[in-house]
Amino acid sequence: MRSLVYIQSTFLRLKKDNSGATASEYAFLVTFIAIIAASGMVFLGPSIADYFAAISNGAIPPASDISGSPLGGS
Repeated sequence: MRSLVYIQSTFLRLKKDNSGATASEYAFLVTFIAIIAASGMVFLGPSIADYFAAISNGAIPPASDISGSPLGGS
């Protein structure tokens, strides 16, 4: 009988404890952000790589070479 009361009181105490719910909500949030970031890298990665390749080849001048730019130039 004593063990049944102990199990029941432990169950009720754990039922009122909400700290695990917060951790699982953060886990879902982090997972969602990771999925969004990974899909963005997959879909935008090639175009960003092409853009930086064009800058390194001189097809697009850097911001410091554009006249009237606050970063430099004349």
